[in-house]
Amino acid sequence: MFRFFTSCLLALLFSPAWAQENNAGPLLLEAQFNPRLLEQIEVDVLCSSGQLREQTFSLGAGKRLAVTPGSYVSGKTICQVRAKPAPGYSAVHSASSNGVSSADPNGCHFSQLTGDDEAHCLVSVTQNSVPLTVYKKWVGGSGEENDVQINLECESGEYSGSRFINEGSPGGWEIKDIDPEGILCNVSEVVRDTFEPDIIDCQGLWILPGKGEECTLLNTKIVKRIEMLNHYGKLIMIVLVLGVGLVAVRRFS
Repeated sequence: MFRFFTSCLLALLFSPAWAQENNAGPLLLEAQFNPRLLEQIEVDVLCSSGQLREQTFSLGAGKRLAVTPGSYVSGKTICQVRAKPAPGYSAVHSASSNGVSSADPNGCHFSQLTGDDEAHCLVSVTQNSVPLTVYKKWVGGSGEENDVQINLECESGEYSGSRFINEGSPGGWEIKDIDPEGILCNVSEVVRDTFEPDIIDCQGLWILPGKGEECTLLNTKIVKRIEMLNHYGKLIMIVLVLGVGLVAVRRFS
């Protein structure tokens, strides 16, 4: 009988249901981003057991933060680390550990954590570029107007080159490295003597991370009188001039 109770007690002590909780190894959280474009990033940590059931931490650029899940059942704890980037930013996760780990757009995933495991989640954050689209509208145009060259000037940020646009064929730029508070941009065009430009809609454009802009350049066609006459009209004009000249000759002859 004594041997029976001893066997039962040993079975209970070493069964999974009675397994003793251990101290988990730290979760190392690390963030990489340009501190000029972003002050910090928030990271959520969710674990299936222990003290980190659901907590949020703030990380600075290039900083590491070690957080401890607390006590947990060895080999059974699952943790997920997920960044929450601000609007206009994207995050890529990378995971490594002594145990089972993976990473996807939903974060770093760690399973079967043990007491000697050191899980590392790296979050790389980048700012998304935003579009600035410029449209062209003609007043008094014939539909055969030449393309117009446009240029962009911003107080900061990155973009490149001039563009050529026309009515029905807009153009623009992808702007990146935008200050978190926004940047001021102006669009101008190369003026020709065949139109009068109106660029007011494309001046003072405030560009923010994650928020694109668009505007319209309005051109009024300058039509010379000779252009208003087709070849039949020109012939009539010549005949009228000759007629007036003949009348004048007869009058003074």
